[in-house]
Amino acid sequence: MTDTRIDIAPTEVFIEEKIDYEDLPDIKKKEAFALYSRSMAWSISNGLVSPFVSFITLKMGSGAAILGWVQAVTNMLRQFLDPFFGRISDLMKRRIPFIVISTITWTIPYAFLYFVNAPAFIILIAAIVNILMSFGNPAWTALQNELFPSKVRGKLTGRVTWFGSFGSMLATLFTGVVLTFAFGENIDYQKFVYIPVAVGVGISIIAVIPFFRIKEPLQREGAFFHHSYTNLKDSFKEILRNKLFTKFTLFYAIYGIFWTFSWPLFSIKQVNILGASPLQIALLEIIFALTSLIFILFGARFADKYGRTKLIFLNRFSLFFFPLLYIFASKVWHLYIIHFFVSSLMSFGFGGVNAYILDLIPAKNSGLFFGFFSMVTGLFYFVGSLAGGYMVDILEHWYSEVVSLNIALVFVTIMRFVLSFIFLSLKEVKEFQDKLNLRKSKKN
Repeated sequence: MTDTRIDIAPTEVFIEEKIDYEDLPDIKKKEAFALYSRSMAWSISNGLVSPFVSFITLKMGSGAAILGWVQAVTNMLRQFLDPFFGRISDLMKRRIPFIVISTITWTIPYAFLYFVNAPAFIILIAAIVNILMSFGNPAWTALQNELFPSKVRGKLTGRVTWFGSFGSMLATLFTGVVLTFAFGENIDYQKFVYIPVAVGVGISIIAVIPFFRIKEPLQREGAFFHHSYTNLKDSFKEILRNKLFTKFTLFYAIYGIFWTFSWPLFSIKQVNILGASPLQIALLEIIFALTSLIFILFGARFADKYGRTKLIFLNRFSLFFFPLLYIFASKVWHLYIIHFFVSSLMSFGFGGVNAYILDLIPAKNSGLFFGFFSMVTGLFYFVGSLAGGYMVDILEHWYSEVVSLNIALVFVTIMRFVLSFIFLSLKEVKEFQDKLNLRKSKKN
């Protein structure tokens, strides 16, 4: 009888599976249904509450520093524990329990926003929410890595994201539009927060039911395992030996500082400077989701046909337009145009990002690999969000809020533009059709 105990001590079980997913033409309908329903349910739950956490925080009179802390804690704890949860998932050879528990529970702590009377408690709630979210994150990506054939990975990850965007749009319509018309423009979201939380939990419970009809890929007939023993330190050494993976992780993390740097800045611009209402913030979220619905599947197909790295560069490069154009926005409707333009480019390129990550991660330790990626990027996101909030807070000692915000936006615009070019050095993991190379080969 093989030893499959779960232990984070130096005598952990390392599992090397021999599963060939390359010959699979696609995934089964019941597998696709489970993935799409969970993606949609997660986005609905997230969209029902998350977009308004910053709104509630600012309405309590919090400054940029507090808002930066809320975002920083969210970024770090959503990802910092991923290697731990991912490692357990690998050793158990099970993904579905982690996904199910996380999907149902992570949004519940948001209900306690009803009782909050100080911003510090919002930080605590955000911490608990994102630990529960982290519980299922590595298992979610690992399951896709095991189910998706490499040759159609861009298409399938694009579909998962498409259903997520659709769910996000539905959620924002409910929270930002339906509740506004039902309770008025000046609705106190803190007072009614338990309504979207309850709806989100109910939808999540229904959405995870299809997972009980799926057998774990690593436990299916025909999946063979050779057991050997190694410790966690050796597992991390294996990660570091994967040069393409560590390079992409480092690039993504460094860029991530200036990606998250501007998140608290956008909320300040929307609420404090332009006076956006919850309904108008909801419309911004809807525009973002709508562009994803339109463009992400096109980008995903492009990624499968021509490669991931071109789209990764487009995705990262397009993001410098956000802070740049926010500087010149003087009306809320200006933000609608900005979000549509930039989100369209970003959504088209996003299919390459997810597919490339899955290309780099080996199936045998996918939970740990993705957990490592999340932990590293989460730490850099933590630094970025704090830096953005504190930069504005410090500058306000000498300048007005508007001037301080614009200085910070100029800074992050320059950094996003410059750092986007490091992604041009990424190499594809597998061969893709390249029209330019085809022409050269004909000449030769």
